[in-house]
Amino acid sequence: MISEVALPRWISAFVCLVLPVFAVSASASETRVVSGQVTVLERMALPDDTVLLVDLVDAMDTAIAASREVTEGRQSPFSFALEAPVDTDLVLRVGLRGPEDVIWLSEPVAIEAGADPADLGALRAMRIPPMGFAGLLYCGNQLVEIGFMPESVRIRLNEQIITLLPQVAASGALFADADNPATTIHMRDASAVLRIDGSELSECRLIRPEQDITQGVWSISAIEDRPTLFPSRTELVFYPDGRMSASVGCNRLIGGYRRHGGILSFGRLASTRLACPEGLGEQEQHFNTVLPRVDQFFLDAEAGRLTLYAAGTPVLRARR
Repeated sequence: MISEVALPRWISAFVCLVLPVFAVSASASETRVVSGQVTVLERMALPDDTVLLVDLVDAMDTAIAASREVTEGRQSPFSFALEAPVDTDLVLRVGLRGPEDVIWLSEPVAIEAGADPADLGALRAMRIPPMGFAGLLYCGNQLVEIGFMPESVRIRLNEQIITLLPQVAASGALFADADNPATTIHMRDASAVLRIDGSELSECRLIRPEQDITQGVWSISAIEDRPTLFPSRTELVFYPDGRMSASVGCNRLIGGYRRHGGILSFGRLASTRLACPEGLGEQEQHFNTVLPRVDQFFLDAEAGRLTLYAAGTPVLRARR
């Protein structure tokens, strides 16, 4: 259960924040097209089963629209187009997912509400390391992605990824770059002060969805089109620092995940070695083959339902 794992105090405090930002409509009857091209910075041939990821969230970092497409051998650059509501401030991420949870991702792009089509032109996607549960920092006109890890935070800004380690602070949570102590972030309640090489960005607001996948324990009701055996004995737990644990009725599985807006993926899993009763062993193997393919999630917070997708197809359903 989630209470069995002790989280760092700074993460637990951050999760409990209510962060009021822009009010957005729950639905929109009118849409416009958000389009552009994405280029992978690395010079390499992408495998045939690479998936193109296009993801739109609102100003509260809650999923609004998404597209997943298997590239089938096509190579960079890739064109994309996605319908979006006209009356909502949006954030776009676009990139690619390859085998072994390799992800190339553009930096988040802010798109103001409006009725005109938004052609974003050429975007650059870089290979990114795990960032756990990645949220957003609004620093004046600058949009920064921040990822929460068990013992660190990571900042993604101007095609740099900076790992910051915890420091002693009189108040709040302070993190600094071990190689460059002039790069720091100091988080207090719903605000943060971010300094890059000594230069302070405008005071930042921390954004995390009020309803997110880390709230509570999920019972797995179906894997692909198969209802689970004994769903009350299954569970899937996302911790705010990028760790996860799961069980589908037998062994305990632990590992890491990464979440960027509506993009979700899992790293390698470790497992206990119990001998499983007939049926549960096969269910566990099925789960283990499905989870590495996941690249998207949809959360119906009101109904307490979570659906995980792979290349646009639902592969796992869970309920609180």
